[in-house]
Order: sequence, then structure tokens, then C-alpha cells
Amino acid sequence: MKQKEQILWNRLKEGSNEALGELFEICFHELYFYGLKIVPVSDLVKDVIHDMFIRLWDRREHLGDVNRVKPYLLVTLKNDLVHVLKKNRFTELDTSIKWEPFVLAADDFIINEENSEKLNQRLAQSLNHLSERQREVLILRFYHNLGFDEMGEVLEMNVQSVRNLLFRALEKVRKELKDVGFHSSDNIEIILFSCFLKKK
Repeated sequence: MKQKEQILWNRLKEGSNEALGELFEICFHELYFYGLKIVPVSDLVKDVIHDMFIRLWDRREHLGDVNRVKPYLLVTLKNDLVHVLKKNRFTELDTSIKWEPFVLAADDFIINEENSEKLNQRLAQSLNHLSERQREVLILRFYHNLGFDEMGEVLEMNVQSVRNLLFRALEKVRKELKDVGFHSSDNIEIILFSCFLKKK
């Protein structure tokens, strides 16, 4: 998939409208999920994603070489959403509503043979006890399947700091799940990958 994104990016730079459309199609769901975790307003996130791709097309002749397309788009979306919030450009955004970024719910996870609705609820609760930064690194790793270099790009951290952040987050979730009797929490990475697997 990463190679395909890179090919589409290069074709976009060369002026392919079809490449823009295909890149939008393969990236939209992940961008939408990530955007909703920053600002839980569906119409706003969709509008910002559409505006972002229109801007890519308008600037196609000036786009630089991007080695990691998905992290680039995630960072761009985050920056655009922060900019929109500061400018308060969207009337559907109720500024009186307060929310915390990267909060997860049980329905963010798939239910399969390995996990149950009860585990999903407990997992969401455990993740939401983490710091905002720890929740974000888990989403980037297990939902977006980013490597450490890619996560570092999105989080603006060096690789070792990303590793430390991820390790501490996983240890906290593992301990909390063990405390409530989920002994399979030793394999927390497998649980998280499988829970997020089909939600894309």
C-alpha cells in the first residue's frame, strides 16, 4: 500500500487527476478516523479533508518529494484542523462543547472470536486513562499501522522517544487489563492489531 501511495503521489505531481482521486479513495477512511479523534465533528472533518485534497491539486506543480505519503497527509490534516479551530470557520462547530482529542470508544474496535464487547469496553476505558499523546501513538501504530520513523514524523519526535512513549502506553494498558482479569493482556499488541484490523 505504501508503494502504491508513493506512485499515486508522483503521478499527482505530474498532473494526473485520476491519481488524486485514487489517493483520496484509499486514504479517506484513515484520514477521517484520525480527524474525528482530533475534532469529533463529522462534517467539519470531511470538509477539511476535501479542502486538503483540493489544495494538493492546486499546488501539484509545487509539491515536493514525499517519502512517506500517509504520515504527510496525517500531519497536514492535523495542522489544517488546528487552523480551522483557531479561525472558527465552520458554523457547525459548537465552540461551547469541550472534548479531549484521541478518545476511543468500544465501537472503534471490531468484535471477533478473540475479543468480546466486554473486552472492547474495558480496552477503550484503559486507553482513555492514558495521556493524549499516548493514545495518539497507539492509534498511529495499531490503526494506521505506521512504523517508528513514520510515527516520529507525525508526532514530531525522534524514533527513540516514540519507542519509549509506545512502550509506556502499552505497559499501562497491559497492567490495567491484568488488574481486571484479562490474562491475555500479555499479548496486548496482538489484541490491538486485531481489534483495529477491520475498522478501516
